Amino acid sequence: RRTGLGELLQIGAMNIAINSGSDSLTLEVRISNLVAQSLYRKYGLLQEGLRHKYYRDNNEDALIMTNSSIQSNEYENSFNDCIREYELRWEANLIGNRVSSLLDF
Repeated sequence: RRTGLGELLQIGAMNIAINSGSDSLTLEVRISNLVAQSLYRKYGLLQEGLRHKYYRDNNEDALIMTNSSIQSNEYENSFNDCIREYELRWEANLIGNRVSSLLDF
């Protein structure tokens, strides 16, 4: 936690979806995981629904979050802004070059 790795994985997964021609992203997240929800919102996902008792370990509900416009120019600009923000935040750290190497994959 707090190392930027989760956000890097988010960027990589979203980049794969965008480059494969997917039109939208959808995921489930624990209703108690406010940190993850905030990250997903930062990347344009919005709450679209709820899965009651989705997680079997404690019967916790899951939020369904989605973004249905990942191929738009507007989303591309927003996504690139998030990547630049990530790179600036972690530039002084050892992981500063993670994004460019990940996006070359």
